[in-house]
Amino acid sequence: MKLRHRLSLYSILIFSVITLIISVLIYFSYYYQMEKAERLGLESKSVLAAIYYLDKDELSSMEHEAVQRQLFKTLSRRNIVVYDAHDVRKAGDMADTEDISVEFLNSVRAAKHNYFKTDHFFYNGIFYEDNEGDFVVVTRAAKDEFNGQMSSLLQILVGSFLLGLVVIYLFSRYLGYIAYQPIMKIIDQINERNSTNFEKPIHLTRSYAEIQDLVNTYNIFVDRIAQTFNVQKNFIDYVSHELRTPITALLGTLEVTNQRDRTVEEYEAVMGQLKQYTNDLQETLEHMMLLSGAKTNFEFKSLRIDEIVWQVIENAILYYQANVNVMIEVENMNLLKWHGNDKLLALAFNNIIENAIKYSNNKPVKVQLKEDQGKLLAIISDEGIGISSQDMKNVKQNFFRGQNTQNYNGKGIGLSMANIIFNLHKIELDLQSDQHGTQVILTF
Repeated sequence: MKLRHRLSLYSILIFSVITLIISVLIYFSYYYQMEKAERLGLESKSVLAAIYYLDKDELSSMEHEAVQRQLFKTLSRRNIVVYDAHDVRKAGDMADTEDISVEFLNSVRAAKHNYFKTDHFFYNGIFYEDNEGDFVVVTRAAKDEFNGQMSSLLQILVGSFLLGLVVIYLFSRYLGYIAYQPIMKIIDQINERNSTNFEKPIHLTRSYAEIQDLVNTYNIFVDRIAQTFNVQKNFIDYVSHELRTPITALLGTLEVTNQRDRTVEEYEAVMGQLKQYTNDLQETLEHMMLLSGAKTNFEFKSLRIDEIVWQVIENAILYYQANVNVMIEVENMNLLKWHGNDKLLALAFNNIIENAIKYSNNKPVKVQLKEDQGKLLAIISDEGIGISSQDMKNVKQNFFRGQNTQNYNGKGIGLSMANIIFNLHKIELDLQSDQHGTQVILTF
């Protein structure tokens, strides 16, 4: 069952229970109040009837007429009966008295008054002491009007209940439609996803907090999956590309070496080549395992960016005799702290600085660490050949090399690998370049 239909049924069920309870309380409360009013009215009429029939000798004719007018204005003689102490009818014109039992008369004498009802009448009896003896005065009132009022009330309550059910059903369907709309939009957008755009985030223009939290969680989850897929894809691409060259060189060298006997010096030279190929292969595997997480599992920890940069620069100066100028313009030292993997970040920075050294023919390279609007910026600037505007849009892709790099050794993986690592660390990489050099801007 769909959620919106379930919400409608739940709304109807809750409304039905609550309305039914309230209707029952209203009906019986009104019934009790009306019955109480009838009982009190009959009790006062019974007193008037007792005075009219039993105190006639004690009242003046004017007083007796006043009592008569007041009594018969609201009650007929046919609804009055007076019994003496021996249950003998003394006065009153009530014809059908079979509902009045001896037990009722005795209860009136014991309690001084009593009350009961039948399907058609309310009966009230009072005990009245007179100079002529003790009497029980019984009056009654028809229930026709009372039953009509209660029937009307019941019809109103039932009609209101049924009308309320219809209104609640329609209103709950409408609310269910409104509540379900964002979910339908999410489902539609997910159905549009495929292998080429599955990482595209879901976007809702109008929603409520809980659904927006769900969308944000989904987008974060998909982004993590996309990063994992990209790492795996890049790892396969890197491995297939990088391992082919050293393995081909190894096989070719071994094949050539086995074609004829060699001197000891020639074997030593060949062993040196094989060792170099093996070292290249091992270094490639180290990089691939590091990038894939097979070696470090991306264990992130608190680290200092400046320490990583200094380590990379020291290696560059040692291996390439590079001229690297470092400027640290950060007042808030906490900005230099970051949560990440030191080996991955060292590899990424090394790729960026090596490119700056290589493509500038070992001209001076400037590294800046500066603070900008509460964020850390790392800027690596060189005086090299630059990147053309045509190549700029593809320069971060795997194995891509610019048109002006034919005279430089490289495989086109350094910048793409660095970009992947920085993305994993939530560090934005931007490039600015012209014919006078390139500037890599890293925003933390």
